[in-house]
Amino acid sequence: MKMAENFLKVADINELQEGRGIQKVVNNREIGLFCEDGQVFAIDGECPHVGGPLGEGFVEEGKVYCPLHGWPFDLKTGKCLTNSRAKVECFSTKVKDGEVFISLSE
Repeated sequence: MKMAENFLKVADINELQEGRGIQKVVNNREIGLFCEDGQVFAIDGECPHVGGPLGEGFVEEGKVYCPLHGWPFDLKTGKCLTNSRAKVECFSTKVKDGEVFISLSE
């Protein structure tokens, strides 16, 4: 189901909880979705270290920690805060009528 041009519905807002992520597959791609302070974030759901599912990591102070080895990634920039060469892609999000949409084409 599409919204506007390039936004795809990926979840219902009630699936997201503060401080916890969820992992979704969108167009054959792993995506981590997070809610912190009422904002929704979407990032590449695969940690560049050894492929850990970032959507299953815990969120604290604007970062998600990979559940495998604890690498912290900034939810706004995708940058790893302990390894300057590691980064994940971030995606634009929109919430409308209780549904979460992301844009994969950026």
